[in-house]
Amino acid sequence: MNSISLQNQDLGSSGDHPTREERAGFSIIEVLLAMVILAFGALGMAGTTLVMIKQTTLSDVTTDRAVALQTTIERIRALPFDSVEAGQDSVGAYQLSWTVSDGRHWKSVEIVTTGPGLSSVSGYPALTPSVQDTFSYWVLR
Repeated sequence: MNSISLQNQDLGSSGDHPTREERAGFSIIEVLLAMVILAFGALGMAGTTLVMIKQTTLSDVTTDRAVALQTTIERIRALPFDSVEAGQDSVGAYQLSWTVSDGRHWKSVEIVTTGPGLSSVSGYPALTPSVQDTFSYWVLR
């Protein structure tokens, strides 16, 4: 009988209930709550990542359109004044066409770019495969 009484004394200071120092780890409720908080944070980051990817793609398309337009304007500017005429060209994914209106000491060049670009769908910017944009430019004698 002595051996049984010694075993009961080793259980801790309060007998059947372990003390605070003897308890270790987290309860299942604490673990589940932490997982829910982590899941909401991860979902928020995923949503933000998708928005950033969309905005980056839209800005890349806008930059490509601006480069195509700038390339065409530089080609027109390199021409002598009397050689500036209507025409068309393609730069990358963009088709460019321009018309010329003559004045006495100036020419008005209207350039229309057609290609991927931004359009408004339900108030939100969206990528559309064929968008037209017009730019006017003046060439002086």
